[in-house]
Amino acid sequence: MTRSPNDEPRWIVRARDGVAAAYLALWRVSDTRFRMDLIVDPSHRRRGVGARLTEFLAEQARRAGATSLQARPYADAVDALSMLAARGFRETMRMTGLALDDVAVADLTPAAGLDEALAARGIRITSLARELARDALAWSKLRDANQAAEFGWPAPDPLPNGMTAPPETVEEFRARSMRVNMIEAACFIAVDDARPDVYVGYSALTASDPTRAVAGSGGTAVRPGARGLGIATALKAHCIRWAAEHGVRRLATSSGNPAMIRVNEKFGFGRTYVEVRLVKRLG
Repeated sequence: MTRSPNDEPRWIVRARDGVAAAYLALWRVSDTRFRMDLIVDPSHRRRGVGARLTEFLAEQARRAGATSLQARPYADAVDALSMLAARGFRETMRMTGLALDDVAVADLTPAAGLDEALAARGIRITSLARELARDALAWSKLRDANQAAEFGWPAPDPLPNGMTAPPETVEEFRARSMRVNMIEAACFIAVDDARPDVYVGYSALTASDPTRAVAGSGGTAVRPGARGLGIATALKAHCIRWAAEHGVRRLATSSGNPAMIRVNEKFGFGRTYVEVRLVKRLG
């Protein structure tokens, strides 16, 4: 077993003939929460390799101070799900991947008239780029909107005991947004003119490659009290229009929330995978 130099622990397991038999890695989500990656070559499966390497990763995470370890196999990986369950991993949520393969032909009719209807309620759509140019608190207000919208949504990195993790600071939220290459001009924000001190919701795109031919989702979130007005649909439409106008050919996103999955499907997004998130409590 050789460890490759990287910011996070990663290993390659080689068979006696030198061919790579497995790849594994640990990812630090927080001081006490870790994620794991584990890929076993098909020719070495059903031999207990995955089980032994899972136990190895759990021990490495425990030594690093982790109290929980998360795995993310696909829903059709039946053997992996069974192996993880046998080793104390418990399902916490499922994340559905979606993709719009041809942005140029996206159906925007679900958002027809929504901007005008929202404007009549005093809710306007702007962008993070415009907000940053005029408001020093823009990142703080965006973080607050994201945290408020988490009510009723499944946690992407849940704790094994069902409790919620400490909220992100503004700098942590901004740093995370930058790590995924959030496009400030393609982060659209809903603002209620009656309450300009808070953002009602937002939807953002991220640059998945340097050419921006493919873009990802930086999240879509609406405060609970403002749901049901079509705000998420309107914001998503702005993202799709921006993508079409800037040469983005494909959009990819994921969600664990059925309502948001339906919003994406209204615009022609198709389901691409279902990822099962399981968490093991470490002593």
